[in-house]
Amino acid sequence: MSTAQEVTREVVAERLRGLMAELLEMEPADLDDEVPLSAFGIDSMTSSVLLADVEKWYGVRLESTGSLGSLTLTDMAEEVVAVLRRHPEEN
Repeated sequence: MSTAQEVTREVVAERLRGLMAELLEMEPADLDDEVPLSAFGIDSMTSSVLLADVEKWYGVRLESTGSLGSLTLTDMAEEVVAVLRRHPEEN
């Protein structure tokens, strides 16, 4: 597992983009990091898989899970990094 010092917003966003592309059967290049996930048709099943993978990869639970569709990939990546930095001892 990565430590908080090794995890950057860019690294997290790239990983999330790849997963989202796979889940939505799209090319990663077609996912804009600044567009809300709801614009890509994310549903509750996709959200659940995405959140489970974030928890598995980084050991964090996102606080904004209720509004996941309104987040962008950048927002999610920033939240992952922020949680890791607030609680480095848990990771």
